[in-house]
Amino acid sequence: DALKATHPQKDCNAAKAKAAEITAAELARHDQDQLRFDRVEGVNFESRILRLMRYRMQRIESGQLPPPT
Repeated sequence: DALKATHPQKDCNAAKAKAAEITAAELARHDQDQLRFDRVEGVNFESRILRLMRYRMQRIESGQLPPPT
């Protein structure tokens, strides 16, 4: 969308440079978004795993599951 929204350039070299500038900016923004997503998902994953482990330990301690071998 950002590339489509650019104004016509004077020549092909100017258009190529503008496209490279926009692409670099969009990729940098995407990389930042990806890092934020990974941080959030990392925390969520850790809390899910810990919750599942506690639940499993409770079931083992209550006799609902056999202990691990």
